[in-house]
Amino acid sequence: MQIVETEERMKLPGAAQAAPLPLIETDRLRALLLDLEAGQGVAPCQMSFTVLYYVVEGRGHLRVGDEQAELQRGSLAVVAAGAVRSISAVAPMRVLAVQAL
Repeated sequence: MQIVETEERMKLPGAAQAAPLPLIETDRLRALLLDLEAGQGVAPCQMSFTVLYYVVEGRGHLRVGDEQAELQRGSLAVVAAGAVRSISAVAPMRVLAVQAL
């Protein structure tokens, strides 16, 4: 068993940034925490694996290909492998991204 205290990790200096904070990485999955300020985002990228995005706090938008969806606290999005995706925060936003490798 492995437990990661995410609240403590986010209190580290410089933690509030668009760069993902790695939480867990195994040979089968990776969990990252994104902490975005309003107006920040993750540029379009294409992953070779499925990613689950869970909005812990805040709200923003997820764009997958030509589709866009609004995200808010409690939203869970599944993005298939190979799809181009981007995230933008409308309000300060914390997102847990779980990558199925």
